[in-house]
Amino acid sequence: METINAKDKEVDTGIDIDIEQELKDENIVIDNPFNPNDIKVSTQPLTLGDLIERLEYKEIKLNSEFQRLPDLWNDTKKSRLIESVLLRLPVPTFYFDGSNDNKWEVIDGLQRISTLRSFVINKTLKLENLQFLREYNGCDYGGLPRELQRRIKTFPITVYILEKGTPDEVKYNIFSRLNQGGLELTPQELRNALHQGAPATLVAELVRGKDEHYLSDDEKETIVKTATEEGKLFVKVTEGRIPIKRMEDRDFATRFVAFYLTDYNDYMPDMDTFMSKGMKKIYDLTNEQIMQLKSAYKKALNTAFVIFGNDAFRKRYQLDAPRKPINKALFDSISVSFAKLSDEQCESLISKKNIFRDKLIALHNSEDGKFLRSLTQGTALKVNVLQRFTDINNIINETLNNV
Repeated sequence: METINAKDKEVDTGIDIDIEQELKDENIVIDNPFNPNDIKVSTQPLTLGDLIERLEYKEIKLNSEFQRLPDLWNDTKKSRLIESVLLRLPVPTFYFDGSNDNKWEVIDGLQRISTLRSFVINKTLKLENLQFLREYNGCDYGGLPRELQRRIKTFPITVYILEKGTPDEVKYNIFSRLNQGGLELTPQELRNALHQGAPATLVAELVRGKDEHYLSDDEKETIVKTATEEGKLFVKVTEGRIPIKRMEDRDFATRFVAFYLTDYNDYMPDMDTFMSKGMKKIYDLTNEQIMQLKSAYKKALNTAFVIFGNDAFRKRYQLDAPRKPINKALFDSISVSFAKLSDEQCESLISKKNIFRDKLIALHNSEDGKFLRSLTQGTALKVNVLQRFTDINNIINETLNNV
């Protein structure tokens, strides 16, 4: 991977980019790799009819929280998928978590399965803009000739099923490797799919700054997820500049959760696995502990906003320099460090905010460049995680103690 001397080579265009690109170092060696014998994946040659039958009996879980992108495919793209099947063209492989054989969870193939459900079961999709079978434009499933209906249900597919007993960290690693085609899932989308229930719900609540609307599994009603106090504050402090479309906002929240629940001194690379383990820990939290986490999160974001305003979580070398993009490494180190402070310490830090900001700028300009490197390259290396958290905590303590 190309190395960067951030201070010397970072080009400031004066344009505010949403999020600074993060170089996490893909060559990290995992200290505790999983046992290959734990990998339990089966390959099954099925037909679309098999999936359709499971859909009809609600034996495939299409979790609405996971469907952050239910309308990513418009009717034309959905129609082209059906046309490909009718033309007997190959379609990508489907991936499921089969831990519960009575309720498979979709890992990859959500849009394709949703298309099948809309067309064959709910009959809400009418074909449009077909390229070859134009005579069927405007047809729903019932309007197709019997032989074409049969062709859909007998269409052969390949399905990968992750079997019961496979550890969560193995699930994440397997599907991040398998997920190489079509609409590639982001790491956070994978984490969200593998940690449904309390983890996915909490992470979503930490960033949901406005009401969100989802279709129920049967597409017959709209489910409304209302904005939360935590989410509104997240949007406020980031100026709404973190995209929600591919769960980028939840990626930020998951970083906070992971480092809040696991001390940074105990961080073990890689970052994606660490964050996945952080989500898993949420299962063990009591309602009181979840409320405490939310309270600490709000305190941290509010403190950051009062101290930095619209400059929160952005690198700064000089007071009058153009504003930089939001930096994930600054977000995790500053937000978690603030969250660990008492209310009185936060108030004191706010009263001395100019001193603290000056110290942070000085850190950016330190001669050894270690702090800056920890924000810019190899951000997932343990040495860099320790560096930025230690440095941030040091200047917090110096500010509070008038050093």
